[in-house]
Amino acid sequence: MRVTIKDIAKEAGVSVTTVSRVLNDKPDVNIETKKKIKKIIDKMGYNPNGVARGLVLNKTNTIGLIVPDISNPFFPEVARGVEHTAKRQGYSVILCDTDNNRDEERQAINLLRNKRVDGIVIFLSLSDKELLKELEQGVLPVVQIADNISSYKISSVSIDNIKSAVTATEHLIQLGHKKIGHITGDLKTSSAKNRLLGFKRAILSADLRYNEKWVLEGDYSRESGFKQMLKILSLDDKPTSIFTSNDLMALGAYEAILDNGLNIPEDISVIGHDNIDISKLIRPGLTTIHQPKYSTGELAAQILINEIKGKTNKKEAKILDTRLVIRNSTRKLI
Repeated sequence: MRVTIKDIAKEAGVSVTTVSRVLNDKPDVNIETKKKIKKIIDKMGYNPNGVARGLVLNKTNTIGLIVPDISNPFFPEVARGVEHTAKRQGYSVILCDTDNNRDEERQAINLLRNKRVDGIVIFLSLSDKELLKELEQGVLPVVQIADNISSYKISSVSIDNIKSAVTATEHLIQLGHKKIGHITGDLKTSSAKNRLLGFKRAILSADLRYNEKWVLEGDYSRESGFKQMLKILSLDDKPTSIFTSNDLMALGAYEAILDNGLNIPEDISVIGHDNIDISKLIRPGLTTIHQPKYSTGELAAQILINEIKGKTNKKEAKILDTRLVIRNSTRKLI
């Protein structure tokens, strides 16, 4: 039979109220009594009913995490950062994968509200200003993992996507490339838009030609990288290098290049973005922009828990640094 709080009180020879105060870590219980009760709790294997306690205390020590595509290797690393930080502070995490679907995002938020989570870390797949405003006006603490959107009053953790794209493109320019292509992410997302903006900025700052035929829209998937790279390779006037908006699309670009009997980087240099684990395992190793995925999840969870606990009323907009990781997929143009 399930051990109850009454059983603990009877065994300890104290009131139910005293046991309850020990369970809730109240300060007004004698230290020796507290030690005795905790020892009995461990001996009898008592586990408090989390749902019931949540209803009484109006908290569940649970947070929600919403991501657009858990099959993308970028997101599990962010999720690890969220979960490890939450676990260290006594919180569990409910993960929702929305499959890059706006309706699924709204359903996930409603689900988490019904589960009475204490707060949500959310990575919106698409720019949804209406949803962001709803989250801003709600009472539930929310932290967004995305580009810094200063017009909305919710905390965020992001990178400077314009700056990281400039860094990637400038690396190719410094290697002597003048004909540079770009496979963007889904341009309905702020990250893809800003990486395209950074690419353009670097190209124009170097007085190079921005060729629209060399810039095609992908959707952050390996398949779209393959498909769009094939289109670029079919052109009579081809670029000598390509910047893909994430590493998965770079893998697709690799396949298209190799299927066409070309070599990387001898015939075309490739640079990606994110530095997922496979980027260092493939051959040639992929030059890319390192994004601090684990740290992003870690910081987002910490900011959220601070808000849940009322440690701060100030909304934060943290921007983490990225860095260039040079491997063997890019080379100096001779």
